[in-house]
Amino acid sequence: MTATSLRIAAVCLHTSPLTEPGGADAGGMNVVVLEQSLALARLGHRVDLFTRRSDPDAPAVVEVAEGVRLLHLDAGPAAPVAKGDMDAMIRPFREQLRPHLAGGEYSLVHSHHWFSGVSALPLARELDLPHLQSFHSVAAPEGSSTLEAGEPAESEGRIPGEQFAATGSDLVIAVSDAEARTVVERYGVPGERLAVVRPGVDVDRFHPCEDVQARRHRPTLLFTARIEPLKGPDLALEVLARLDPARGARLVLAGSAAPAFAEYLESLRALAKELGVEDRVEMVGTLDRDQLAEAMRCAGALLLTSWSETFGLVALEAQASGTPVLAWRAAGGVREAVAPDGLVQGSRDPDVWAETLEALLADEDRYAAAVRAAREFAASRTWEATAEALASQYTRLVEERA
Repeated sequence: MTATSLRIAAVCLHTSPLTEPGGADAGGMNVVVLEQSLALARLGHRVDLFTRRSDPDAPAVVEVAEGVRLLHLDAGPAAPVAKGDMDAMIRPFREQLRPHLAGGEYSLVHSHHWFSGVSALPLARELDLPHLQSFHSVAAPEGSSTLEAGEPAESEGRIPGEQFAATGSDLVIAVSDAEARTVVERYGVPGERLAVVRPGVDVDRFHPCEDVQARRHRPTLLFTARIEPLKGPDLALEVLARLDPARGARLVLAGSAAPAFAEYLESLRALAKELGVEDRVEMVGTLDRDQLAEAMRCAGALLLTSWSETFGLVALEAQASGTPVLAWRAAGGVREAVAPDGLVQGSRDPDVWAETLEALLADEDRYAAAVRAAREFAASRTWEATAEALASQYTRLVEERA
């Protein structure tokens, strides 16, 4: 390590950074935290990731890579716990985290998601450690009637918990300008305590296939996210149903539903049957990172149908794979994750989406240009660049505290 290297405590209470995204309580945050940590370690810093034990057989410490460890803390049952019940884990997790932070080894604490912030912020204050907060998603305001306002709060504690973490932290790290604006508007965080560090992408793992034009013929459309209303997979089904049947398109839905959304998953199956596309829809469950990369580079297009995203990491991964992305303009940070000439739609009308997709797939030159533009946009957005920006914020806070 260098003389300026930092020892970072990264807290992810409710979900392990090693969990594959697309599952019940795993998504882009898991990828961001893990990849940032690995990239920080490559810069010479050391990162300890703290998460709640949800498996009795999980080891106390996992050596993830040189400079990165994952520590499982006992808080509540050693079993999965629904997000709606996770508030009860906050205090016991804090008590398990206390001796680790009290040892004096860490330069700072970076909490991810509000559960982590509410748990770790009081310790950071007590121990005079800089505390940074990343939300990765911000709850919709109380009383919101539409999904475009954001993720509905899973418990009564979420909105006051986000307020506490946002206003009490030394710095809030947002993943997009859109998320930063939301934090300012809803929680009043002043600009000097707010920074934007956008996620990166592994451009070696996510890369185009050799024959990109082959993807235009009988194309596979890809949706990848948790299966829940906020992510809008029903729109993906509606778009498929409106494409010319002669095109032979099919849709792969990659992701799993939490138990709370089991009925919603069944409603999607019923919708596919009602639309007459059930034989062209494949629900494949959660994909690991290599499987997702393979699916990305083989897809004709990614349908990012979310009502709300703080960033939309899968859009960046798809573009690194040379895969055009269709997304909704009003979905928060999506416009920052998609190339300026990307296919960002001003409407959620499936007819409009289908027309846009048909025009792209029918034009060989336009499709080739879209593939090139997508890859070029993503190529410079590496995790190394993200880690350098994050380390700069860390160093500034530590030096100010010294």
